[in-house]
Amino acid sequence: MANIFIYLLSMSHDLGIDLIEAATKKLDESHVRYPVDKSRGSSKKYTEFK
Repeated sequence: MANIFIYLLSMSHDLGIDLIEAATKKLDESHVRYPVDKSRGSSKKYTEFK
C-alpha cells in the first residue's frame, strides 16, 4: 500500500494536482449526491434520491 501512496504522490506532483484540494472537492460532490438524511442505511443510487 505504501508503494501505491508514493506513486500517487509522485504522479500528483508531476501533474500539478493538489491532493488535499482534489479529495475535498470529491467529498463535497459526494455530499451533494448522497445527502446523509436520505442516503444513510440505503443502497440506492444517487439518481433515486431526487
